[in-house]
Amino acid sequence: MKITVAISGINAIDNPGPGTGIAKSLKESGLDVRTIGLAYDALEPGIYMDDVIDKSYIMPYPSGERESFIKRIAYIHSIEKLDVVISALDAELPIYMDIEKDLAKMGIKMLIPTKEMFKLRNKTELEKLAEEIGVKNPAYIACTSYPDLLAALNIVGYPCMVKGPFYEAFKANNLVEAELHFSKIANKWGYPIIVQKFIYGEEFDVIGCGSGNGEDLGIFAIRKMTTTSLGKVWNAVSIHNDELIDATKRMIAKLQWRGGLEFEALIENRTGDIYLLEINPRFPAWIYMASGCGINLPERMVKFLLNLDHESHSDYESGKMMIRYTAELVKDISEFEKITTNGELENRSKK
Repeated sequence: MKITVAISGINAIDNPGPGTGIAKSLKESGLDVRTIGLAYDALEPGIYMDDVIDKSYIMPYPSGERESFIKRIAYIHSIEKLDVVISALDAELPIYMDIEKDLAKMGIKMLIPTKEMFKLRNKTELEKLAEEIGVKNPAYIACTSYPDLLAALNIVGYPCMVKGPFYEAFKANNLVEAELHFSKIANKWGYPIIVQKFIYGEEFDVIGCGSGNGEDLGIFAIRKMTTTSLGKVWNAVSIHNDELIDATKRMIAKLQWRGGLEFEALIENRTGDIYLLEINPRFPAWIYMASGCGINLPERMVKFLLNLDHESHSDYESGKMMIRYTAELVKDISEFEKITTNGELENRSKK
């Protein structure tokens, strides 16, 4: 049975989105999948990655009109007969939450958090959630102005972390660095900006997929080895840490989570305590690592949505290492012209 899945976040750049990893996971699964890339810019690399994306469409920005977004999805559906849409970007999730029922009427399925779930995992709500699932949360203050920043720094001290509402987190060792990061994030992502106490320890990530009834479709954990300047995982190693995995399961059960998620945590060197740093409401950019280790969460999500038999175990080997690398694609300029002019592009190798 041919299954058609539309995937966003195919911007595989220096700050990569999860989309190409999701598509690669589906292509290497046991499913017969046609992958449709939903792009916001004609230069998103996933558009031109013939091996993972079969056809791409340019989407209107999610900050625009709801009706134009639905209209574009309906147009794509009229051509592609979409079975599933996997949203992979925080900034677009709110509009998908608004139109999920509209898509369901078309026969398009999604597994995404509700607005209430989305709110409860917000950075400004993490202290309460951390306490409820039995872990800690670094002291933080939400700032919406420069005076707020100065007041927060006086309380939190240095070093500290300066974090955006959706993306990006930077360590600041002094006022100059804090001001620089604050201005950069505010100009790019808006408010609130989080000033958080810096905890000395090792960083870990756990990913999973919630069914919406408190159960999960699988859990996979890593220890970060190196990250980019924007905090993206570059190298990582798979690990088994029962306390981390159990905390993630408790979070999924507590929120009755629907869809993919990333549980970012830090284990303090001195005490061994787990600190919840962030919950990302979708699969992360390194999602393919889990698939490569036998926990193919995008495949499980699609099968779950289509009522197909699926696995939900979390059995994988520790000590598997992910090496991220950059590569170059050489394409004909006519492909760029087609996606720019027509708003869609069928990859040549798929014709």
